[in-house]
Amino acid sequence: MTAFGFVADDLTGASDVLAQAHLGGLEAVLVLHPRRGLPNADVVGVAGPARSLSGAALDAAIREGIAPFREREVQVLLYKVCSTFDSSPTVGSIGRAIELLHEAFPAHGPIPVAPAQPDFGRYTAFSQHFGVYEQHTYRLDRHPVMSRHPSTPMTEADLRLILSAQLDSGDVPNSIHLPSFGDGSFRSRWRESRQRTESAFVVDAVENAHLDQIAAALLETRPDVGPTIVVGSGGIMAALARTMKRTVPTPSGVDRASGPVLAVSASASAATGNQITDAITRGWIDIPIDGAALNEDDAFDELLDRITGELADGHDVIAHTARGPEDPRLVPDVGLSAAHIGARIGRIAATTAERRLTRDIAICGGDTSSHALLAADVNELRVISQFVTAGPVCATDPDSALADCRVLLKGGQVGPVDVLHRFAGR
Repeated sequence: MTAFGFVADDLTGASDVLAQAHLGGLEAVLVLHPRRGLPNADVVGVAGPARSLSGAALDAAIREGIAPFREREVQVLLYKVCSTFDSSPTVGSIGRAIELLHEAFPAHGPIPVAPAQPDFGRYTAFSQHFGVYEQHTYRLDRHPVMSRHPSTPMTEADLRLILSAQLDSGDVPNSIHLPSFGDGSFRSRWRESRQRTESAFVVDAVENAHLDQIAAALLETRPDVGPTIVVGSGGIMAALARTMKRTVPTPSGVDRASGPVLAVSASASAATGNQITDAITRGWIDIPIDGAALNEDDAFDELLDRITGELADGHDVIAHTARGPEDPRLVPDVGLSAAHIGARIGRIAATTAERRLTRDIAICGGDTSSHALLAADVNELRVISQFVTAGPVCATDPDSALADCRVLLKGGQVGPVDVLHRFAGR
């Protein structure tokens, strides 16, 4: 019996949902090729590269992700977005996703939008969205990372206005603000919002108790046809898991790599840049991936030979397209898509695994990670252990190029500075 389904707009975001379900004692499986069918589990999700797509490609990816849940009965369907709401009217549009959810489930009514994830330092207050960076809380449009995101820089913090700019109708969504949680009006405000004519409504949350009330409302207000739909972060899945009251798994202790470790990164996040620097200072081999290696087959083959050589010599390797947002490699416009870059780093991961040079692989970055695992022909992911928030270690299906590997999926802003060192278990 599948209780909850989710469609994620990128792979590392999907891994966060897996992590939250796992921490709540639920069996969760992520599928990258939904046309091959969905397995049975408490939580089943589909991940694609929608966050990095535009136009017809975006529509096709979202429709493909939604389609299996028109046949599979689930109580709640989560369209999982980043807790920093990465999107724009032209790239990874969350507004367009809402329109396509209505297309698939026309009887649903307005869809709640709740991207807050307090455990991860993401808060929504009076529809304004906030994120923590280096122990300081910033409004989304002033966030040191998100305001300078290379593909979807956030220039607005009001989620209603962000969505209005992304919806074809231009409608400004309704909202449920913080006082409703304390004055007893939340349920009535929720019911009222579900009866309105707008396509969506934004729901505040600054603590887990607020998300728990949202989860309870989702489970109590089933539509006549199809699942209850919500657009949100991994915080929603954590709250839904808490309602199930399952036995929480006991941590299995510190996992250790069986040999040299490979980390591949296409993230331009400052957080990932600091993590790369930390790994290098600990002795990892620093291998920058430049525009030539991304563009030219001969240069890429030389890069791959260097990576495989270092792993064969027993060295941990970090191969990266950027070390933070100021990296000069980001300045030239080489005209490469996230799909192309992801396919390149996916080929690196697949080749090193197939040659059995490593059984421990970290893939960093949200926009490209889906493309990377698709290039490695990964279909299913299941959590096998977890040591940092929203960064699960997964196993893949036995037919993929990464079979029998420990795979860490790490979003650009996820994890402590020594996350790669911890993954290696040195």
